[in-house]
Amino acid sequence: MSLGSGAQAATITNGFTFAVANGGGSSAGSHFHSSTGGVFGNPAGKAEVGSFSSEEVRGLSEYNLTGLTASPFAFVTFDVFALAGLFSGTNDFLYDGTISVDAYLGNNAENISDFTAASLGSVGTFGTAGLQVGDVLSFNITSIFNTSIGNSSASLGIRLTRLGAGNGGAVTFDDFRLTTDNQSTVPTVPVPASLPLLMAGVAGLGLLRRRKQG
Repeated sequence: MSLGSGAQAATITNGFTFAVANGGGSSAGSHFHSSTGGVFGNPAGKAEVGSFSSEEVRGLSEYNLTGLTASPFAFVTFDVFALAGLFSGTNDFLYDGTISVDAYLGNNAENISDFTAASLGSVGTFGTAGLQVGDVLSFNITSIFNTSIGNSSASLGIRLTRLGAGNGGAVTFDDFRLTTDNQSTVPTVPVPASLPLLMAGVAGLGLLRRRKQG
């Protein structure tokens, strides 16, 4: 992923963000962990992803598409707020695993049912290992965004879901926005410098072996 610049200038629209948990062992959401109502006293606008005791928590963000037009490029972009969940003493440590990102049809409101709303398509996945507070992640959603605009959808939702149970921890994201460029500050894993030499050596051994057999 490449590093973008001019975050505010490249913003299409900002999302509003919340987190929903299930009752533990249930496939459906049952209550908020972050919402404008502040049921648990946690800050609004946070996408907590992972676990809380036996509960699964999913982070969600919705974007008002009213007045927006199709774009050559559209990315969903968000920041790492905390390498832990929102509840001290329960899930205040990092979820060690992979998070999937998918889109759903939103309605510009915080709804518990968004926990299992039908998916419009996969956006991507990422691992939590190596993340740092303040990191920015971007995922290309150009096709999904433009399809939503073409369908005159009023809202587009983005959902972050843990893959697997992990270790009981969580990770929290915020500042969700749609942007026209990839603003990620998380570098791709480089190929080790020694790998090409190793591959060349293996290829050379294979050639030598074939010559001896011939």
